[in-house]
Order: sequence, then structure tokens, then C-alpha cells
Amino acid sequence: MSQTINNYPWHSAQWRQVINMVEQKRLPHALLIGGVPGLGKLAFVRRLAATLVCQQPIEGDACGQCKSCQLMAASSHPDFTQLQPEEIGKAIVVDAVRKLQNKLANTAQQGGARVVIINGATDLNLNAANALLKQLEEPGDNCYFLLLHQWPKAVLATITSRCQKLDLAVPANAEAVSWLSPHMDAETARQVLQLANGAPLHGLELFEQKAHQVRRQMLVQLTAILRGQQTSLEVAQSWQKLPLTQAFTWWIEWLNDLVKLKLTQDSSYIINTDLLKLLQAVAQRSDIAAVYQLLDAVTQQLNYVHQRRNLNPQMVCEALLNEWYLLVRSGAKQ
Repeated sequence: MSQTINNYPWHSAQWRQVINMVEQKRLPHALLIGGVPGLGKLAFVRRLAATLVCQQPIEGDACGQCKSCQLMAASSHPDFTQLQPEEIGKAIVVDAVRKLQNKLANTAQQGGARVVIINGATDLNLNAANALLKQLEEPGDNCYFLLLHQWPKAVLATITSRCQKLDLAVPANAEAVSWLSPHMDAETARQVLQLANGAPLHGLELFEQKAHQVRRQMLVQLTAILRGQQTSLEVAQSWQKLPLTQAFTWWIEWLNDLVKLKLTQDSSYIINTDLLKLLQAVAQRSDIAAVYQLLDAVTQQLNYVHQRRNLNPQMVCEALLNEWYLLVRSGAKQ
């Protein structure tokens, strides 16, 4: 297999599932591949693409030696296309899909499969998605589409209906901790894995970016609002430096921890174990109905971010933080 393609140990079961379909000639023309961020979905489909175009696969993997493998390693295989936004945060536009359609109208130059990776099924704008639908309906012989997503609700239903779904599984905690062991100690690995929903690559990214420290500071700021030490405006301004998806995800996890503590007083299932005392203090003073209401509001805004709605980040954050400030006040009135 080409050395430029990563093979992660937690892919093994689903890799065998897909390769069985390839060997039995049952691979669907379109796979919609999901899973939490940080599982290596792109690496998985690039490995599959390399295998599909390889002229002499070995035990279900690309040989890494044939002409097709050499072209893949050089990112110049004429029968392979990877479609993704030109810039982070931008959409895949209809012109890019039309260019792909023109390319697929020709026969395979290497005489084998033609493979298209859509790195961001949720990044297709409406016109691009509609253009892709036509291609999915009539893909042509030996042509495969591998679509990636991280947020299934944001994928158009018409796209989803034309694909077979495959969700990559989160590895067992022990396996993930072992994989992270060259980079950090076991306790740190367990902590970043909690923050990364068990995804090793996301956990490693959080560690390298010191994001777990940023997240702790963010949650300390939430507590400072409740204590009157910072205003919603001040915190909303500081959050402009954070990706909204990450900030809202952390906040949702904290609110879920509050719900667990309010309902059971059992700390064994919470995610933010390093902030247990803060969580317990807030849980004692807050109203469960208000926590649920805010949880719904933050989740809705996270959905809007994934759907690429035109939001004003500071206004959204300030409004939610005002609700957060009122959370303890509502509990104190009971």
C-alpha cells in the first residue's frame, strides 16, 4: 500500500466489511461515510480509493507498486478526483461539480475504476448538491462515489437516499489510549479522549493545540458569569477567537453533565471530570428546566453552524450567555 495513506488500527473491522463487498463485487456506487470528527474518515476513503484503482491489489489493499498506485501517491491519477471546498468554511460550488461531470463523461484512462471522494457532503451548496444528484442517479460503469460527513442532519435527504451508509466506529478506550501513548501519558490521553468523544485523531489534535486548556478556560468563564465576575458581552467577545463548532460542543457537554448531576447526583458518567466541583456548585443552584431550555438553544445554534447559516457569532454567543446568566437566578427563586 502507498506509504502516503494512513492505516489506523480502529478501522480494521469496517475495512474488512468494505473489502468483502469489493471482492464480492457488491460495493455500492455511492457510500456515505460518517462518524465523529477525528476518526480518520478521509484516510479510510483514500485507502479505499487506492485499492479500487490499483491494478494488482494484495490481500484487499493497494499494492503500492503498480502505475496506478504511483499515480495515486503523486496525486496525479487521472481517474481519481477529490472534491472539497477551495477554502475552509466555504462551500463546494456547482461549477466544481460540473467540471467533475465533464471528467466522468470520459472513459477511465487507466482502464480500471473511477473514484470520486466528496470531502464534505454537507459543504455542497444547493445547486452543487442538485447537480451531484444527477451523477449519483447515473454514475456509469465502475464508478464509485465516497462521500464524507460529520453531521448527518446537515446532509440533504435526497443525497442520503442515493447512498449506502457506513459509520466508522469509535475505538475501545484502551485501544485509543494505547495509540496515543507515544504522544502523552495515559491520564492525559483519557482526558483528551473524553473531550474528543473517543476519537484518537481529534484527541491528539486537542493535545497538540493545547485546546483542552482553552476549553477549561472557556468553562471557567461560564462560571465567572454566574458569579458576576465577567459579563456576557466580555465573554462573547473573547469567544470570537474560538471555532463556534468547538465552543458550542464543549458547552453542550457541560450542560449534559449538569443534567446528569441534577437528576442523579452521580458523577461517574460526566465528561468534564476535572471541573467536577464547579459543576456540582452550579447544579445545586440551577433549575433543571432552565438547563434543558439552554441545552436545546445551544444545540440549535450548533445545528445552524453546521448548516452554514449566516450567523452573527458575537450576537448569538451573547444571547446564549445571557440565558446562561439567568440559569442560576431561576434556580435560586425556587
